Amino acid sequence: MITEKRQIIFSNDALKDAVLLFRTMHPDLVPHGQLHRVWVSAEPEVGVYAQFEQLGARRYNELRLGRREIAACVILYCRKHKIPLPRTADKFLEVEGGCVSLVITKQFSPGP
Repeated sequence: MITEKRQIIFSNDALKDAVLLFRTMHPDLVPHGQLHRVWVSAEPEVGVYAQFEQLGARRYNELRLGRREIAACVILYCRKHKIPLPRTADKFLEVEGGCVSLVITKQFSPGP
């Protein structure tokens, strides 16, 4: 058995773009307003926090994205930017140097 492993690390700017892309696809799940900042948390599990400034006010709404939402964000980002992701591969999230990392693994069985 052979396993291929690939890792895509998203900078904070790329993660901001991914959250905004997710918002266009799911406007009911993400607050309106200007995205002020995002940050990553590894404890107790991988999470992304996004802070949105309410339009016309100096108030901020904070949103915590869990694994499922983060995965949706980064996969949408990869599709938009034509970064290939094999459909049949296993995908999971990690935190790498304070950034979100999408880890892709695929197993191959050698032929006869």
